[in-house]
Amino acid sequence: MPDVWNGEQLPDRGRKFTDIHYRLYDRRTGRLLSFNSTNSIDCIVTDVLRTQQEHPEARIYAVEYDGPAYPN
Repeated sequence: MPDVWNGEQLPDRGRKFTDIHYRLYDRRTGRLLSFNSTNSIDCIVTDVLRTQQEHPEARIYAVEYDGPAYPN
């Protein structure tokens, strides 16, 4: 099934896998709530939703970094 947006078909594209290193913070307090390294946007979305459930008062924002939280 093709991807359609506002009645127009989007062009077919290949998937891209890029390492993403990120941390989730509470914008109000600056507190670190979660971090991870992944190549999946789906993983980030799942982490944001889980973190929001664990910290319902938080205003979550994500920051991408140039490497993992812990060196390999």
